[in-house]
Amino acid sequence: MNKDDELLAHLQEKISDAATRTDITSEPSPSARPPATPGVIAATEASLGSPLHPFLKRVYAEVADGGFGPGYGLLSLEPIEAGPDQRSLLSVYKDFRAGGWPESLLPLWDWGGAAWSCLDAGSHDGIIVTHDDVVGPTETAFTIRSWLKAWVTGVDLWKEIYEDKEATIINPFTKKPVTTKVRGRAKGKTWTAR
Repeated sequence: MNKDDELLAHLQEKISDAATRTDITSEPSPSARPPATPGVIAATEASLGSPLHPFLKRVYAEVADGGFGPGYGLLSLEPIEAGPDQRSLLSVYKDFRAGGWPESLLPLWDWGGAAWSCLDAGSHDGIIVTHDDVVGPTETAFTIRSWLKAWVTGVDLWKEIYEDKEATIINPFTKKPVTTKVRGRAKGKTWTAR
């Protein structure tokens, strides 16, 4: 068993464990979907005009078609038919591209508040890029493999990609200042398309 096989097995185990948990956590709890079929993967790649990163393709084919991982979970390749959020990787990517989104940046994990963790599809290693509406794209220290390994081992990835920042706001009810945590600057260097 090679390192990729081991990581895929750990992902499957974590997803299986999460499905049987009964405790409540503060994290969103997306649900992993069954693995993507070869036809769905091929159709996605054809629509994108390029193949998915090989490890990401294995994740979709062998682990789950989205619904797990940090933030609100990995976007699925196939739209979810039931529920209010029928987005898929392809639909989000096409919407973003219409607004000038970089061609080689695949949005994979939505954090809310216009913050995304994306894959640089033009990089051999599958570099993870933080993208938000304030700073734009920032290259992280993670690759797709190290990102998922960190998630499996319980690393708080939000803290790894954003600096902690506090802001003082006026409580609208008490009219007194209150210090609160807010999203700080993305960690890393400015990303440029390859």
